[in-house]
Amino acid sequence: MQKTILSTADVARLFNVTETTVKRWADEGTLKCQKTPGGHRKFAIRNVIEFAEVNNFEPVATLTMPESDERGPAVQVAILARDFPTLVGAFVQKALSPDPLDLFRFLSYLYEHRIHLWEIYDKVLSPGMAVIGTQWERGEIDISHEHRASYETLDALAKMQTQILVKPATGKSVVCACLGDEAHEIGLRCASNLFESEGWKSHYLGARSPHSSVIAAIRELRPDVVCLSMTLAVDAKVLAQQVGQISEMIHGGHGILVVGGRGAMPELLENGVVDVLVSSAKGLLDFMTQTHRNGKGTVH
Repeated sequence: MQKTILSTADVARLFNVTETTVKRWADEGTLKCQKTPGGHRKFAIRNVIEFAEVNNFEPVATLTMPESDERGPAVQVAILARDFPTLVGAFVQKALSPDPLDLFRFLSYLYEHRIHLWEIYDKVLSPGMAVIGTQWERGEIDISHEHRASYETLDALAKMQTQILVKPATGKSVVCACLGDEAHEIGLRCASNLFESEGWKSHYLGARSPHSSVIAAIRELRPDVVCLSMTLAVDAKVLAQQVGQISEMIHGGHGILVVGGRGAMPELLENGVVDVLVSSAKGLLDFMTQTHRNGKGTVH
């Protein structure tokens, strides 16, 4: 299903042009490519995505999928129709598949066809993990399946990050952490990847980061933004105290504190402890491109 390098025929199929046209794009330098010792042009996924964005090209066809993939035809149609419910169903199947690379191939396939990162995170991955969580709560799958799906999702996100188009460096940096006993880090990993794709330098502390460690990282790294993920419900008084200390440290360096996740309390924003609450990858992207320049508040 997934290729890290596309051929001339692959690119021609994506945009419904002749291979001669693709070769001309490559020879003109419009579409970056590498040539094999035999003279064949090969195209990295990130370069094809960059070319499509610069020229406002949308895929009008899909790359070939293995005949053994029973969801292949449905996925191909869903991509062109932007039928996200069908793609969510495919995500659930891949995440629960015994094949540890199935999910990575699927997410890469979506990205190859210009499904944006924030769309993958918000419209496929997030609802897909919610479905898996519901299946576990109903006893339809074992906790081992849920844990494996979570691990494979994190692994797929890490592998995908080597393929995505990264914008020019902004000179800004972010520290990303799951505070305290918070172990759910898929949302945080998505946030970190999104920051990196927008040209930020991300310092990823990951799950179960004590607030003292976050403060130490701020002191050492002096980031422009601290991004905290909170999913678990915890003692509100303790949380407010810990976040307050982090807030004082980041604000002392004129930085911004961003918090997301189901456990984020609106009163932290109302009391001025937190600058921005985000509830989606699209909201985080809006913050990076707009809110960071002109204000604070809640972005959805």
